[in-house]
Amino acid sequence: MRKKYFFFDIDGTLASGLTMQMPASAVRCVEQLRANGHFVALATGRLQASAAAFAARYGFDQIVGDGGYSLTIDGAVVEMRSLPVEPCIRLIDRLCAQHIPWAVTVANERVCVTQDERYLPYAPPDYFSVSLDPSFDYRRMTQVYKVYIVCTPAQQADIDCGGLPTVRYNDKVLFIEPTSKQYGIRRMLDRLGAADEDTVVFGDGTNDLCMFGQGWLSIAMGNACEALKKRADYITTGVDDNGIQNACRHFGWI
Repeated sequence: MRKKYFFFDIDGTLASGLTMQMPASAVRCVEQLRANGHFVALATGRLQASAAAFAARYGFDQIVGDGGYSLTIDGAVVEMRSLPVEPCIRLIDRLCAQHIPWAVTVANERVCVTQDERYLPYAPPDYFSVSLDPSFDYRRMTQVYKVYIVCTPAQQADIDCGGLPTVRYNDKVLFIEPTSKQYGIRRMLDRLGAADEDTVVFGDGTNDLCMFGQGWLSIAMGNACEALKKRADYITTGVDDNGIQNACRHFGWI
């Protein structure tokens, strides 16, 4: 069997929703892929430290994290880029002027910091812990990995994000985070010397659109957004309906 290079999104693809828990069928499937000699990696918008916790639980040594801005190879971080700092500072200046609560993640740690206690009730549950620090000087940031903005989809139109990439996981908080998974995957494939025709990507959300249409076999979950399904080469069943396993059986990889 020709070796394939698999890149899996986490939330809504490998794991049910935002639970970070893989269905048993997906666990077995990934184990069988490894046993059959295939390469398996994560491709996630999550911070490297967050993805690494999931990776350790399920035996992934290879991670395209931070929406394509970080690479973890054989368990070691070999690349990690920040969002552009100055545009993030200018964005926060505008948020402060509009009295909009915000928080930031400025290190590869599962924590965010905010000056504003009004952010606390909106912090996504079961995500990062929040440090409330009224003295935090965001203008002195030298790196920033995520910005979190309290706003509904309707309110988002009134916020000038300055061209920074946005992702929404709920209707209360907008994330500023990289949406360039294809960049990280390409960087990893180059390091591996792997061919496009041997590469397979799985996803479900709008931040996975960048992975599809790159010359790689693209598989959308049954629970994927419609925009991703329209771009997919193949649509499998949902994450909780043995979607990973069913796709891999369909193509004869397991």
